[in-house]
Amino acid sequence: MKRKCLILLILVAGFLAGCTLHVASPEVYTGTVEAEETDVSTEIGGKLTKVFVEEGQKIKIGDRIAKVDTTDLEIKLAKAKAALKIKQANLQEILDGARGEEIKNARANLDKIEVLLEGSRKNYDYRLENYNKIKKLYEDSAASKQQLEDAETLLDAANTEIKSLEKQHDALKAQLDMLLNGATDEKIKMAKANVEMAEAEVKYLENQISKGNLISFVDGVIQNVNYNEGEIVSPGGNIATVVNLKDLWVKIYIPEKKLHKIALNKKMKLYTDFLKDKSISGKVVYISSEAEFTPKNMESKENKEEMVFEVKIKILDKSPELKPGMLVDVKLEGEI
Repeated sequence: MKRKCLILLILVAGFLAGCTLHVASPEVYTGTVEAEETDVSTEIGGKLTKVFVEEGQKIKIGDRIAKVDTTDLEIKLAKAKAALKIKQANLQEILDGARGEEIKNARANLDKIEVLLEGSRKNYDYRLENYNKIKKLYEDSAASKQQLEDAETLLDAANTEIKSLEKQHDALKAQLDMLLNGATDEKIKMAKANVEMAEAEVKYLENQISKGNLISFVDGVIQNVNYNEGEIVSPGGNIATVVNLKDLWVKIYIPEKKLHKIALNKKMKLYTDFLKDKSISGKVVYISSEAEFTPKNMESKENKEEMVFEVKIKILDKSPELKPGMLVDVKLEGEI
């Protein structure tokens, strides 16, 4: 009798054990809370003169992050502004035309050259007449060859002087005509182009200087500060990283055979240990279109060869306790 009871107990225990083995485990997938990260980088290089934030500090759009020294750029800007003023004055002078004093001086210079030119021509006529006389005497053997050569040299010098004075006369005449008639369109265009180039240089330097003040373009919390005051930063250097805590999500990986249980915009329930039995609302906002092997940081001996799909769940509840890096459980059967 005792033997029969013992066998019966063993059979009942085996039956119960078999039932336990076949109880379906809950479909729970664990993911890490993530948030949008924005790097605050510098577009210019130089010494970091001031850091206005520290790690963990809350900031808003427009808050200052750091200041890069722009002394060299400010010196270049001062020079560029001075050059711009000179070019603007030059353009204005061309547009206004010549002053009366300039015209008066140009006319006086032209008159001087004309007087000199007239005297030079008379001298040439005299030298030519003298040369012809000596040449005739030379032909009649009444003058020496040296006398003829000397006369020819003086004649050539007089001719050279006339040509030189004629060139000066033409140049001064052209200068006076320009003063009287105004600048040519080509000269005005060139002067305007010079002004535009100088203005562009000023704007460029002003823009570069403005980049010395690094500000945040998002609301969030300072996650990392990568430089200290006094350090030299290169263009593109990441000064700090801002985390946007208003936009949190959880990324999980669902096996292909379970993919039919989720869909875009489906509401989900998320759980964390610190909230105990209280759930958090979430919504599926992304499902990968291609399967992949289980990521290394999530694989186990059983599932490392399993194909999974990446799923991104946006956290709808704005719980201040949630922070990037926290583990969150997602239950597929937890539809809201």
